[in-house]
Amino acid sequence: MTTAKGPAGTAVIGVVPQEKASYPFSVSFGLRDVGGPSAGMMFALGIIDKLTPGSLTGGRYIAGTGTIDDTGTVGAIGGITQKMIGARRNGATVFLSPAANCATAAATRPDGLRLVKVRTLADAVKALDDLRAGRTASLPAC
Repeated sequence: MTTAKGPAGTAVIGVVPQEKASYPFSVSFGLRDVGGPSAGMMFALGIIDKLTPGSLTGGRYIAGTGTIDDTGTVGAIGGITQKMIGARRNGATVFLSPAANCATAAATRPDGLRLVKVRTLADAVKALDDLRAGRTASLPAC
């Protein structure tokens, strides 16, 4: 171990913590044409879909957006209106919206697109479970 001179002339030791884990599986998905953190929640749902039996969406075309942090909190994004228009234009009938974007999403929602409000990744998974089971009355709307 070596020391170096710190800002006040004191000795400091450099430590770089690192987590490394090995898993008995691998997950891959395409990132083509995706930029920025807005797809975080949808990528997390994609991983859950790959690692669990059956289809998370039940075969429905469901779109969504939202940043995600390491606690599973879904955060606001920019351009919600454009993302909803693109999703609807491509056939989505349900859109998972970050709760923080709900006011704008509700005001600019394209016809034929149901908005579902999510605050966490767990909310999104529950919403997809409810949709698959036909429990649509319990879905939190924007």
